[in-house]
Amino acid sequence: MRKIIFIFLFTFITSQIGFAQNVKIKSLLFIGNSYTAVNDLPNWVRLVGVSQGDTFDVTSFAPGGRTFQGHSQDPQLLMLIQQRNYDAVVLQEQSQLPSFPTDQVETECYPFAKSLVDSIRANNPFAKIIFYMTWGRKDGDAQNCPSWPPVCTFKGMNQLLRDRYIQMTKDNYTWVAPVGSIWRDIRDTTNINLYQGDGSHPSFEGTHLAALTIYQTLFQKKINDNCFVGSLNQTNHNQIKNTATSVFNDSISNWNHDTCKVPMQFEYNMVKNLSGDSCFLTLNAFRKDPRADYNWYVKGTGNKYTKIGSGFSIDSFKTSKNSHFYLKVKNACGTDSSLQNFVFVSLKAINKAASMKCIQTSIGKEIALPSMATSETIQLVDIHGRIVDTKANEANHLYNIPKVKSGMYYLFLNNTLAFKLLVE
Repeated sequence: MRKIIFIFLFTFITSQIGFAQNVKIKSLLFIGNSYTAVNDLPNWVRLVGVSQGDTFDVTSFAPGGRTFQGHSQDPQLLMLIQQRNYDAVVLQEQSQLPSFPTDQVETECYPFAKSLVDSIRANNPFAKIIFYMTWGRKDGDAQNCPSWPPVCTFKGMNQLLRDRYIQMTKDNYTWVAPVGSIWRDIRDTTNINLYQGDGSHPSFEGTHLAALTIYQTLFQKKINDNCFVGSLNQTNHNQIKNTATSVFNDSISNWNHDTCKVPMQFEYNMVKNLSGDSCFLTLNAFRKDPRADYNWYVKGTGNKYTKIGSGFSIDSFKTSKNSHFYLKVKNACGTDSSLQNFVFVSLKAINKAASMKCIQTSIGKEIALPSMATSETIQLVDIHGRIVDTKANEANHLYNIPKVKSGMYYLFLNNTLAFKLLVE
């Protein structure tokens, strides 16, 4: 029976403090629980923004102990998302759940993270979505330690939270605010107390750390000397600010997976080579962006393109020896396309090699070629007819075996079979 790791629900009653709103140039929605609500993190982020010259309004939906699953099934939240095109949304999962065993996280966390992201993008595909990476408990998760030892310490729990939040960021093409990573470094290098007495929720210093990190994730700009610090002393603020800036800038590739590009690159792979000059192949997009529409076409007579399908890939499509495939992709960033010519050697040509003597060779070795004009081509073909290497013949009439998998290959010179090779 699968072990179930239990969640201890914190419920905090927080007072809402009213502040005058400046001109709204950005709207920000926080979706979380007590880690978002305590010390009024959304408003703290807003006040940091005001001190840096960035004014925006914030909305928060943060019932105590709420999970992504609970949020994704809450009609009140879904209506809140639909009522306004928020420029940015910050998502925070229940504080323990992402550190649980992989199968439990894959069942109880990841699908609902995706559901929330999909709901936000259905309303505003341009929204900047940020996962708010939380931190390990001061002395680990004592509640779940007996059944799941990796969370017995702050270090183990914090690492799992970091890894799972980055995974959600990659899976959903978003950003992550690396609060947990900065929290770890502050713990390791200073005496600043980031926790409340429960060893879980943030102190004012912890909330300030989270606010600076979320602000930098939103705006990607350096914190200036006029920064709002709340009740913190300047020394603690400076230590937190400097660490946050360092961690954020040094590992930006970990935190940003929302690069606005149209993912039109694709590859093809032969499934079956037929006896004539035709085969079955698959077409696969390199990057599978859930926000994008993928449409595939093949070039016919008279430069006319015929649509052959939609989605991330096309399976077992029958095509001729020389075909042109066209992928058109549209997402929030725009529309782009890619065209590739598919060429292969027919099974009929390969069958001629059955009685040919095989030459044993290896990667990096050179094979002497017959005298040819330097403008003519060399093709290395695998046993399925896929061309794995193409180049012009060099003046020295030598062919250097490229990095390929071990196995049988055929070398064609000007489309004529010349060598049967066993690459070891």
